[in-house]
Amino acid sequence: MSIFNKKALSILLISLLAACQSGPEQAPAPEPTVESAPAVQPAPVDEATMAPPAEPEPVDFNQQFYQEALSSLKGGKTGVALELLLQVSSDAPDKPYVFTNLGLAYFKLQKMDLAEQAFQEAVKRNDDDAVAHNHLGILHRHKGEFEAARKRYQQAIKIDSDYALAYLNLGILFDIYFQDLKQALQLYQRYQALSSQENSQVAGWIADIERRLKSGNSSSQG
Repeated sequence: MSIFNKKALSILLISLLAACQSGPEQAPAPEPTVESAPAVQPAPVDEATMAPPAEPEPVDFNQQFYQEALSSLKGGKTGVALELLLQVSSDAPDKPYVFTNLGLAYFKLQKMDLAEQAFQEAVKRNDDDAVAHNHLGILHRHKGEFEAARKRYQQAIKIDSDYALAYLNLGILFDIYFQDLKQALQLYQRYQALSSQENSQVAGWIADIERRLKSGNSSSQG
């Protein structure tokens, strides 16, 4: 089996396991956790996100439902989270992170068209939403729109220079689809540096690229 096929198969298996556990793109991802601020291929899924509001919450925004939705999304109760987020999004359409999390719920349920709509709504209300840009990149990648995916990942990194999963997604894009090993290597290394602990699979990819670069093979093998 070629290196390309082995890597593609390993990425697919990781994605399926992540979707089953709690449900971005072709690489492993940690269990989702609720972040305090403003989710490889198949994609790792990001954490449920909610940024503190810049102004007081409007009276009609049901914060309790939103918190329950985030807890459900984190705990793998995606259907429950989806119902709550749909209600909250209708009551507070001006809250961009509601739509980000709505997109994550649809993404985990493999409802990609609805996920894309939700992420588009999120960036329409807040173009500085790195999570939404990253996931739009993942969706572009699934559709074979690799240049559009690259722009989304790079936008996510521009917004949040410490966003590890965006580096990973972009690295895989350069590795497998653009076949630029030098760029992929830098992105994988950046992902590892930003991660709380080293990812052994990505470490293997790094070692493989370093070996091929040293031997003079500067493109991915298919």
